Amino acid sequence: MIYSLTVAPSIDYTLDLGEKELRADGVNRPTDKGFSIGGKGITVSRMLRNLKVKSIPVIALGGENGKVIQKMIGNEFEDILYIPTETNSRIDVLITGPNTDLRFDPPAPKITKDGLDQMYAFFKKNLKKDDIIILSGSLGQEDKHLYQDLMEKVFNPAGALTILDSIDEALTNALPAHPFMIKPNQEELGDLLGKAIHTDEDILLGGEELKKKGPRSVMVTLGKNGAYYFAEDGHIYHCSNAHGKQISAVGAGDSSIAGFIKGLAEHKSVEETLQYSMAAGGATAFSELLGSYDLWESLLPQIQVRKIK
Repeated sequence: MIYSLTVAPSIDYTLDLGEKELRADGVNRPTDKGFSIGGKGITVSRMLRNLKVKSIPVIALGGENGKVIQKMIGNEFEDILYIPTETNSRIDVLITGPNTDLRFDPPAPKITKDGLDQMYAFFKKNLKKDDIIILSGSLGQEDKHLYQDLMEKVFNPAGALTILDSIDEALTNALPAHPFMIKPNQEELGDLLGKAIHTDEDILLGGEELKKKGPRSVMVTLGKNGAYYFAEDGHIYHCSNAHGKQISAVGAGDSSIAGFIKGLAEHKSVEETLQYSMAAGGATAFSELLGSYDLWESLLPQIQVRKIK
């Protein structure tokens, strides 16, 4: 089974600038795109559903905003576990467009003690060997060792594979727990290593250096230039990106993780799994919402994967 954990979901209010440039000190006149549900783990599960893969979302919710989120998402999945938070779930503001991806994200509330106990008990009861869990997004006001603690006490003993997509201490604290895969971009790779990353040679050396910090594999994303994948067995791959007109970058990274998980769950080769990943990211980038199965499938032949080591 595949599980996603979203500790910091949100109600997202999206404003679309279209082709216009953002004016930081002036009046902007975007198009109101309305409200949607945010949260990287939720987005991964939604894209998995589009890719015809079942998953069980685990979502922390609280207050009236939490009730709205539950109402909006409740019919999308066969099984969902809701975990209570101490206060109201957050509202985020997103400003999007082909040239813009600006977000205002207040910190998410803490999970109650009973909620944490419920979450740990759920995973201990249900996780099995080779299950896949995606820990995606920030930890809000939670202890920054939560992901690490979950891996060391629950996921790793069960033999589950953890995909970790987070930032700052939530990520760095969890690296020694050996997540199966992490997905920094080029800038984040430099931040994790404390050095500037400019060239392909920097990336190749940096990816291998980052693996020594604990993750079993690393995907370094390069935007339009595709990605490098540093596999667990020591091989390195470069995969190209899909070609098309970008409508919005929102959800593209989460969708690429969903594509990767689909390949992993279906026991595809590394090359096919990377094709699945990049095509899924492209499908969402070229869509108003998350990419469809048909668009994802049509993009697969575009993705070229080379083993470079």
